[in-house]
Amino acid sequence: MDRERALADGQERERALSIGQEALWFLYRMAPDSPAYNVQAALRVRGALDEARLRRALRAVVERHDVLRSTFTETAAGPRRVIGLPDLVPLQVREVPGVTDTGLLEKHVKAFGDTPFDLTGEGTCRALLLRIAPDDHVIVVSTHHIVTDATSQWLLLQDLLDAYATDTAPPPLARGYDDCVQGEQELLEGPRREQLVAFWQEFCADAGAGELPADRPRSPRPPAVFNGATCEARIPDELVPRLRQAAKRAKVTPFALTLGVFQALVHRYSGQRDFLVGCPTTTRSGPGMREVVGYLVNTLVLPAHFTGTTTFAQAAHTAQRQVMRAMKHIGYPYALLAGEEPYSSRNPPVRMVFTMVAPGRLEPLLMQVTEAAARGTDTEYAGLRIELIEVPQLEGQFDINVEMRQSASSLTAVFRYATDLFDEATVRRLLDSYVRLLAEAIDDPDAPVAGAALVEADDLDDLLALGEATEW
Repeated sequence: MDRERALADGQERERALSIGQEALWFLYRMAPDSPAYNVQAALRVRGALDEARLRRALRAVVERHDVLRSTFTETAAGPRRVIGLPDLVPLQVREVPGVTDTGLLEKHVKAFGDTPFDLTGEGTCRALLLRIAPDDHVIVVSTHHIVTDATSQWLLLQDLLDAYATDTAPPPLARGYDDCVQGEQELLEGPRREQLVAFWQEFCADAGAGELPADRPRSPRPPAVFNGATCEARIPDELVPRLRQAAKRAKVTPFALTLGVFQALVHRYSGQRDFLVGCPTTTRSGPGMREVVGYLVNTLVLPAHFTGTTTFAQAAHTAQRQVMRAMKHIGYPYALLAGEEPYSSRNPPVRMVFTMVAPGRLEPLLMQVTEAAARGTDTEYAGLRIELIEVPQLEGQFDINVEMRQSASSLTAVFRYATDLFDEATVRRLLDSYVRLLAEAIDDPDAPVAGAALVEADDLDDLLALGEATEW
């Protein structure tokens, strides 16, 4: 109670931002009506649901993670996070009787997630309960990226279900997001900073941001809204175990193999031999940090180098080596790599990013719903029957943002893209070519990247016929 009084009186409320948060604050102020940085997670829950109990659980979780009950403001000392009270995140309830179609439910969820946040007034998080029937509901949590990431979003939902199941508040955190900010400040103010700057300058030398041929030229002005869309394809199930076997034989991780193939795709389509791509990676490490909700991610900048004889195996080995080197220097914020004006740079270090989401034992909720979704079923968690509802999100942040979603039995390639640059047909062709190159890399890792076919023979005939029809 004393803590709430202190907050209400305006004491101990302002918090410094991490460098990554400062970058997101800049992007928010540049395009406040854009949903490109809204992160959401949604579950369909079958069975009786006690609304009052769910409200108590939500309040307990918001109390535990103060980033969720925060607003942001400009001060003389720069942007600051201002902690509010738990009731800053109420539970909205909407009646959608009889709406059982998954597609229609996804539209409701996406509309909720696409609603822009007012970070200066409303805050960073909102929750929704869609009531389909007394025994059929959808729980949605939407949060601005400035206080969350993919892991945090599912940790938040997991905390919510756990608190609902026990009807008790979770224990206080041993550490919080402020500890991360303080650690970053100490790093950047210490002697380690010069070493990190020197490494990244040398590591990224002689390579620029990788780019793919676009359908439209890039605007010289920053966008008012980050427009985006998503294409995705499930990798053929028979390739998934073979991918793991091929990676094992090549003595690389499946991530390195899939990353190397993506870099090969960029090389083949763009003709670039030396270029940079980004790899968003968690910074969640150290005692007590696995339970913290916050923006705990940094983008590693990875150089790719190709010659006319580079094989898929060599590309994968290079990708793995570069990831390992970069990980040793992960503490230096990506936003500072752009130079003196990191947030307003028109020439960012990377324009494309690649990552893999592979939930493990420390993320039981995400692991269960991901595997169930791959099988087309629901699962049980905390005494509830739940089913994953996936909707496109985080679109338009980069030219191309590739996310490989992995479960024990499946792998899905998700290509998010900027619609100001690319048409859907173009990205679909890129995605199809990626799946084809991945299959070729699995079949023959020692095959040269330059000799791999990007399209099927029938598609090539169609493209050649089109070229003949448009000759002068």
